Amino acid sequence: MKQWILLWVLVLGACSEPAPKIPQVDVAALEGPVANAVQQSIEDLELALDEPRLWSNYAEVLQAHQLYGAARKAWQARFKLGSLQPGELLLMLRCEEALGQPIEGVQEAVSSLLVENSDLISLRFSRGSSRLRAGDLQGAKEDLELALGQDRHPAILLAFGRTVLSLGDAERARSLLEEARAGAPGDVDIQKTLAPVYLQLGESDLANTELQRQLRGPKALRFDPAEIRMTQRSVSSSANTDRAREAMSRREWRIALVWLNKILAVYPDRASAHARRGMCHLMTNQPQEAERDFRKAIGEDESLAMAHRGLGVLAGRSGRTAQAVTHLARALELNPDDPDAVGMYPIALLKAGQLQEAESAYLSARKRFPNNRILVQQWLVVLRRMGRPDQGFAAATSAIQELGEDAALLHHAGLCLEAMGRTKEARQYHERSVAADEKSPSAARLEKIK
Repeated sequence: MKQWILLWVLVLGACSEPAPKIPQVDVAALEGPVANAVQQSIEDLELALDEPRLWSNYAEVLQAHQLYGAARKAWQARFKLGSLQPGELLLMLRCEEALGQPIEGVQEAVSSLLVENSDLISLRFSRGSSRLRAGDLQGAKEDLELALGQDRHPAILLAFGRTVLSLGDAERARSLLEEARAGAPGDVDIQKTLAPVYLQLGESDLANTELQRQLRGPKALRFDPAEIRMTQRSVSSSANTDRAREAMSRREWRIALVWLNKILAVYPDRASAHARRGMCHLMTNQPQEAERDFRKAIGEDESLAMAHRGLGVLAGRSGRTAQAVTHLARALELNPDDPDAVGMYPIALLKAGQLQEAESAYLSARKRFPNNRILVQQWLVVLRRMGRPDQGFAAATSAIQELGEDAALLHHAGLCLEAMGRTKEARQYHERSVAADEKSPSAARLEKIK
């Protein structure tokens, strides 16, 4: 009888446990895509308040958009449901760190899980990183050293290198950071940490070399699936990226800048956004801002063809012909199908005095984009301005044979003939240009060469 009474007490106690409340968010104050994502998560959760997966989903959406206060409440509700996964605990640690407020029971749960399963590298690394940022150097050293014993990932090497550096062991920090750099040669955080280490060790030349080193290759990105999944939930950034792309496709550069500035305000190291903003600055005649953005983009991700193309354009405009050739060649290496880079490269070679290479690059470009009239026009203009009107005329007649009576090409052919002193023939080409398009600038030329 006593057992039945005890059982009924437990059942009644369970029934009296209030259902968790969904932390509310003022969606009216959020951007449309973010508000939709949050609202959808709430609607899903309202259908099954006892479903752990839905609480995790809601917390992740909130945390992905930096709504940490509400995310903390959602994680608290999820914690009470039990059966926590390592990835969930990892994100709870991140939320605690962002707010500077603990989530009750999380630290104990993490410690317990790590005792039970020592192979949870991501969770141990995350706790070690949090301890490092909180100033608990010994705790960070303990966690990160154990994590490093299982996986010498560049991100772990970087965090552990920073830890031992803070503990005063610069030599060991150097060894760890150099190993991290070998694994992630494109990571700016490793570079920023390693240069001061060299200075501390009295090796100023190495420090200067490190600061001037061009970053290439992968970065020491976080590698836990839970963090990657949460990042992918950040629809605000992706929506703004789409808006920026659409504005750029319509050549509405200043509108695109608005969206790109929003992205970079939240993600200041996003290389692709810097590259796009650099292009917008370039197209609105802001060369200094453009160069700054392009260099920032390449500093974060050396493989961005758009940034190299932009730097090639800027270098060409300022007379730095060798740099123009280098950047445009790299842009083509990264994206051989970029028509702008394909057209600019032979011109850069020509201005750099590499005549044979320029001719070869131009013919290759014509073969790749046979109907690109602007490519031909740019080539003709540069040849004429560089005192090579004979080559320009030959290129023009060849293109006219392939593309037909194009007014612009006929006009440039006439200009090349004028430069060679062949006025009578020039007049014929200008007449053909006007016949093809009565608005052709050849009409004005005809009045001058009567």
